Amino acid sequence: MAKSHPYESTGAQVDALPRWPGHQQITDIERRGHAGRVIGNSRQTGGLTLIEVLVVITIIGILVALLLPAVQAAREASRQAACKNNLKQIGISLLSYHDVRSVFPALLISPSDDNPQKIAQGDKRANWLVMLLPYLEQNSIHDQWNFDLPASENSGRSVDVSLFKCPSDTYNVGNFCSFAGGGWARGNYGLNVAPCTHNSQSKTNGTPSPLGGIGAANFSVGIQQITDGTSHTVAVDELRAGLNPDDLRGCWAMPGLGSGTGALFQDAGVPNPRGAHSDDMENRGAAGFEGDSSEGMGCYDPGQTSQMAARSMHPTGVYVLFVDGSVHFVSNDIEGNTTAKGTPQSLWQALHTRGGAELLSGF
Repeated sequence: MAKSHPYESTGAQVDALPRWPGHQQITDIERRGHAGRVIGNSRQTGGLTLIEVLVVITIIGILVALLLPAVQAAREASRQAACKNNLKQIGISLLSYHDVRSVFPALLISPSDDNPQKIAQGDKRANWLVMLLPYLEQNSIHDQWNFDLPASENSGRSVDVSLFKCPSDTYNVGNFCSFAGGGWARGNYGLNVAPCTHNSQSKTNGTPSPLGGIGAANFSVGIQQITDGTSHTVAVDELRAGLNPDDLRGCWAMPGLGSGTGALFQDAGVPNPRGAHSDDMENRGAAGFEGDSSEGMGCYDPGQTSQMAARSMHPTGVYVLFVDGSVHFVSNDIEGNTTAKGTPQSLWQALHTRGGAELLSGF
């Protein structure tokens, strides 16, 4: 009779075999597999602790804080490029208009020749931008404009034209001006009218001074009259749109300094002035910014609109269009005249005269 082996089964399952020390622990580790691993008596999982989460959040916050100014700067650079392009297009249209008519458009047409500085008074008709519409591929507005009626009676004044708006100005969207008939769409570009005086003189009432700009009420200027040179004479400045519907500043179709700049001296003697009374304009009581410089839009009401500073919402200056069609960025720190009207006493004023015979440097 054969002898049985001590571990030979007689019908029992293999699982019944004795286990060696540690066998169960190794099997448990194999079963856990990717779920975790045992080190001594502790178990390490793939989760993050609260401290680790806070560290990650802090790092993300620091990265956002570092990147945000760069993103904002890139967006402003894009907006400035669009603004500059708008002015270039306006410059091309001005030169095209001059090629056809031998003069640039007047600031506004007023057949009755009443006070050109009172926007709400009398027969104020088309302004310079209305006259440029066909040269800017805006024929649909121009063709419907009735040049025999005041601008305030033309529905085209309410049409938003993106070319006339600087993307950096957040007040030029949905903020129609209610003054002088209301419904005025906003715009950010103003004709250089009279840098050294409050007077927007007309052709039939007085002789415009060569210290004026490139146009005024009922008065057009030709290149032959710009004796300072087309590359040294500003044609168009930036304007800021009014801060509320009662604020007339920055309306593209409005006849007068709602679409122009003038009297660039004293408290309006530099770009983006912060004076409490920098703009002299009608309706300032309703607009609510008389003596208030907090928004950089201080104003004063002498009973007419006779002083309007160049402004923008770019951080450090304004874009200006020169008569030759070039566009330059001018810093708020340019030499300005903060004293009196009359003969130009600063580079900023000199750039706005058409025949002042000033010696200019830097332009």
